[in-house]
Amino acid sequence: MFGVDSKYLTISINDGVIKIAQATSSGTLEKIARGSFAANSGEDEALKALKSLLPSFNRKLPVLCVIPASAATAKNIEVPSTDPEEIKSIVNLQASRHTPYSREEVLISYSNLGVNASNNTRLFLVIVHRDVVKERISILEKAGLNVEKILFAPEAQARFYAKVMNLKKEIAYSGIIDFSLNATSYIILSKGSLLFERHIPVGIKAIMEGADASVKLQDEFKKSMDAFTQEDGREAPVSYVVTTSHDAVKNILPVLKEALKVDLQVNAFANFIKGPMNVRKKLQSDFADDSFLDVIAPASSVAKCEINLMPEEMILKKTVDHQSKEASKSGVAVVVIMVLIGAMIMSNIYFKDTFLNKNLIEQFASQKVQVQALEQQMNKAKLVREYIKNRMVSLDIIHELYAITPHSIYLNNITVDDQGVVTIDGIADSMSEVFSFVKSLDDSTLFKDAKTKSTSVKKDNGKDVAAFEIEFKLDSVKEPA
Repeated sequence: MFGVDSKYLTISINDGVIKIAQATSSGTLEKIARGSFAANSGEDEALKALKSLLPSFNRKLPVLCVIPASAATAKNIEVPSTDPEEIKSIVNLQASRHTPYSREEVLISYSNLGVNASNNTRLFLVIVHRDVVKERISILEKAGLNVEKILFAPEAQARFYAKVMNLKKEIAYSGIIDFSLNATSYIILSKGSLLFERHIPVGIKAIMEGADASVKLQDEFKKSMDAFTQEDGREAPVSYVVTTSHDAVKNILPVLKEALKVDLQVNAFANFIKGPMNVRKKLQSDFADDSFLDVIAPASSVAKCEINLMPEEMILKKTVDHQSKEASKSGVAVVVIMVLIGAMIMSNIYFKDTFLNKNLIEQFASQKVQVQALEQQMNKAKLVREYIKNRMVSLDIIHELYAITPHSIYLNNITVDDQGVVTIDGIADSMSEVFSFVKSLDDSTLFKDAKTKSTSVKKDNGKDVAAFEIEFKLDSVKEPA
């Protein structure tokens, strides 16, 4: 019934560098590696470099392929709808406006940032050329790997820090600066969601090699802050978390602080990583000149990441293959069960005829009453234990709803089924409060997959109110395989 700790292989192929991490959804880093090949040398060289790194990894694990910010276009947009299907249609029509390519040449995905005061849905839209994704999928499949999802690195990084620093419910903007080998990522998030990102082509390597790196970074950070202000309409954060503790980065931070008038505090991602000591040492010594946050973060945040750049035809193919495998497994299981049942019936008949009726009934007749009484006591204890367990779940749900529900929303009914699906209905002052309430439920650490089943406007004491019915799941409930 409850979720398990999943394992993933996360792979990044970008600018002649391949990074691989084998990690779990709970944040345990098991293995890590980095390789290189000549940039723009083609698939064969990248495939050769990848195969040289794979022998020590579990190739059967699902693979999360990471697309960097440098390979995509990201925008904040608003659409005049709150219906998921309608939003999808609008985004498909508008995508070509944000890129010079035709709709057929690009892949798009987005995350929902909630409904604003005008009842428009805010989205973080990501657009990537189809060939960028196609090339990476081809390399991974030729290496014998099973690509599960194509994630956008900045979203995974933002959700990772939102989780480890408890920023999930933080409304104020939070800034993250991730220095990697050849680039730097400027990220802003709020309430655990990615709001803005900008790729800066100056990394740790450039900082160590040139004195002008500081000037370039100052200029790029200023451009990033101005771009966020223009896009979101609000001032950029004045405080940022730096994810890398490299000495070159630490040395340049005071200059950046003074020039930009911002607070830059190092809180390295390695501080939040669990795993074997040899892996942690390798991360902090052999790869100290690079950030592996882009391949470590996706494993622990994949369940929350909304952006998936996997082509729709591949998603459909995976769905069909999965259903076929499940059907085959079910057929084999039915045959095995039938054979076992037949064997049990035959053995039961033989056992009764040759042993039970002749020996055991007479021998243990005096103990039958005691066994029956003990069995009744065990059944009662089991019932009490299940009752207490279910009651605690109910109390947890009510406590969390009490903490989340605004005073302007009144709940009429709360129901929970055996699968952990919770349904609530009630009334609110306005429809926007209902959608904000759904977002708060989805952001809760106890709940997930919150959605409205129905909404309507009705009269209550002579006043128009929004009636609603919302359905969500307990976060601890394991999804069916």
